[in-house]
Amino acid sequence: MAPANPGPPQDFNREYATATFAIVVLLSATSGIVDAVAFERFGVFVANQTGNLVIVALGLAKEQALETRVASVIALVTFTVGVFIAVKLRNLLRRRMTQPRARVIMLAIEAVLIAITGLLVLIWGEKQVAFAAVFLLSLSQAFQAAVITRIVGLAVQTVVINTALVQSAEAWVGGRKRASTIAFGTPIGYLIGAFVGALLLRFPPPTALWSALLTAAAATVIAHRIRLDGAKID
Repeated sequence: MAPANPGPPQDFNREYATATFAIVVLLSATSGIVDAVAFERFGVFVANQTGNLVIVALGLAKEQALETRVASVIALVTFTVGVFIAVKLRNLLRRRMTQPRARVIMLAIEAVLIAITGLLVLIWGEKQVAFAAVFLLSLSQAFQAAVITRIVGLAVQTVVINTALVQSAEAWVGGRKRASTIAFGTPIGYLIGAFVGALLLRFPPPTALWSALLTAAAATVIAHRIRLDGAKID
């Protein structure tokens, strides 16, 4: 006798679906904002390192402003080294505390790095602290990348959209509509963040960075509330 059809895989718990979607959108929006700011002001990306590889390659292939070449190398190296540091710290924290609590601490570090960047810009101006801003924002995105690597059973990143799009499609086809929607929060959030960042660049600096701080802090608060409930969103 053939076994009964088990049906589609179990979808994510509805109770925390909205909160999880909000975290994904807010963190992706943070990346979109800081990328918009970094690209417009410094000619580089701080979250989208694929874009930085293209910028570095263009700098090697043709004449390009020295400041842009230096900033792109700083962003790429900082993010690469920062990810290793962030993963090491994340694993250390997980050995000493629960994973949800470790996530909250890592997100808090990201928010602090963005806040420091905003203060430097506010005090000394964008041009004077350009390289320091690229360094700090790239480091903040490295920490964010290490925080969210898997969510609702999917391999999802909030600093890039490609993986999230593929995972969203696979979850949808597999019958996990709720998980698919959560994963699709990455491109939604990044687009919104980039648009908001571009709009806020019309205002005096560091207005746009304050909005990135707000989205990162909001994601941290939501993650903290989920932790207090003892829920898992991985």
